[in-house]
Amino acid sequence: MTAVTAANESPAAVRALPLTAIQRSMWTAYRVSPEASAYNIVMPLRLRGRVDPVAMDAAVTAVGARQELLRSVFTETASGVQRTVGDEPLVRLEVRDLDGVDEEGLHRAAEEAGARPFRLESGAFRVVLLRRTDEDWALVTSAHHIVSDFTSRWLLVRDVLDAYEGFATGREPRWRPIPGSYDDHTTEELRYTASDAGLRAAALWKESVGQAPAAELPLDRPRPALRSYQGGTVVRELAEDTTVGLAGAAATAGVTPFAYLLAVFQALTHRWTGQDAFVLGVPATSRMGRAQRDVIGCFLNTMPVRADFTAGSTFRSAAEQAGQRVMGGMVNVRYPCALAFPRATVFRTALFLVQMDRMEPPVPNVAPGAGEGPSIPYAGLDIALIDVPQQEGQLDLLLRIEQTPQGVTAVFSYDTDVLDRETVARFADGYERMLAAAVAEPDTAVADVELAGEGELAALLALGSGGGADFGSFDAADDFESFESAWEYR
Repeated sequence: MTAVTAANESPAAVRALPLTAIQRSMWTAYRVSPEASAYNIVMPLRLRGRVDPVAMDAAVTAVGARQELLRSVFTETASGVQRTVGDEPLVRLEVRDLDGVDEEGLHRAAEEAGARPFRLESGAFRVVLLRRTDEDWALVTSAHHIVSDFTSRWLLVRDVLDAYEGFATGREPRWRPIPGSYDDHTTEELRYTASDAGLRAAALWKESVGQAPAAELPLDRPRPALRSYQGGTVVRELAEDTTVGLAGAAATAGVTPFAYLLAVFQALTHRWTGQDAFVLGVPATSRMGRAQRDVIGCFLNTMPVRADFTAGSTFRSAAEQAGQRVMGGMVNVRYPCALAFPRATVFRTALFLVQMDRMEPPVPNVAPGAGEGPSIPYAGLDIALIDVPQQEGQLDLLLRIEQTPQGVTAVFSYDTDVLDRETVARFADGYERMLAAAVAEPDTAVADVELAGEGELAALLALGSGGGADFGSFDAADDFESFESAWEYR
C-alpha cells in the first residue's frame, strides 16, 4: 500500500504562500490564545466492523499527499504571516487502544482527541483512531478553522474512508481528480479584491450596513481584556408543529425556510436588545466552481446582514426583508467582509444552517440528548456521527440550525466570558416561543409575542430596555460557518 497523490497535483519543493483574509483573521485569534480549541472543526465517527489500522494509516497518508493544506504550516515573518507548503504530508494517523472502555469513556476520548489545541507552526490537522474492541472504533478528524470549514471536515472524512476502503481491498483510492487548489482560491481573492469589481463590492457591503451597529446582547459580565475562548452550548429540539409548518409560513412570505429562521432570530434580538437597527452575521461559502468542490480549506465569508424594525413590523415583513438582504449579500460574497470593515465590529452574533444530509454519503446529525446519530453503511463499515461540542466561544452567541432524523434542532453556542448558561437558556426559550408564533401566524406583530412567563417578565423588560447594551433560494447547507474577524474585541 502506498500513498497516492492526485493525478493533477504534483507537490513541488517547499514554497511560501500568502493567506486569505479569513485565514489572517484566524491567525490573529490563534496568536491571542494559542491554547484555545474554539476554532477546532471536529468530525468524530463511530465505526462498527473490523478496521485494519495499517490500511487506515495508509489512507491518512494518501489524503495528506492529495490535499495541499494537509502539507501546510503557518509561520510569522518580518513581512507578516505566511503559509508554507511542503512536499510531504504532515498529518499521520494516531492510534489509541482503549481496551474495552465503556460508551461514556469512548465518547469522552473522542471529544478530547478533537479538542486538543493545534500548533499551526507545525500543522493544522489531526486524525485519531480509537479502538474499543475489534468491532467497535471511533475515527476522529480535527482541523483548525484556518484550514477547514464544515464542508471540508466531511471532505476529509470522505477522502480517508474512500482511501481506506481501497487499501483494505488491495486497490488504489477511487477519488475524483482535484483540478483546483486552495492556492488558486487565494490568488483569485487577491486579484478580485484589487479589481474595480472588488472595489464596487466593498462599497456595496458598506452601503448595505450603513450606520447600523452590531447587535449587542445584554451581557452578564463586561468583556475581558484578554479572551479565554471558552464557551458552552444550549440545545433545543423545536416543536414538531413548528418545524412542519415552517415551509408553509416561509412560502407565504416568498422566502426560504432559512430566511424565515433568520428573521425570527433577528426579531428576538430586537426584542432583547431594544435596537431597532443592527447587524447579525450570516456565514456563507466562498467556494466557487467545480474545480474547488473537493478542495479542503477555509472557504468562508460571514456576511453582515442588517435588520430594521419598527413598531409595526410583522414576522412576514421581517422575513421579506431578511430574504432580500441575504440574497443581496450573496452577490458580493466573494469580497471578504474583513477587508470592507477593517476597523469596526460588524457582528458579535450569527446564525447558520447545517444539513449533513446534503453530503455524500448523508450522515445524519445527532438528535438532542443522544450521544450518536443513526448509523449508515459506508466503506465496508457502519458509521455514525458522535456528538461533541463545536464552535463554543467564537462569538457572543452563535445559533446553529441542524436537521436530524427526529426533526430540527437549534444549537446555541456562546462565550462564557460574557454570558451565563441561564441567560442563553432564556434566549433559547424565547426563540422557541417566537418561532412558534411566527409559523402559526406570519402577520403577527413582532412586538406582540409574549416571550416568557410572569416570573421572567421583569428581567426581560430590563433587558429589552437596552440598559445592558454597554457591555432564488439561499442554501446554507454547502458551507455555512462562523468566524470571528481580526477586528473583534479590539
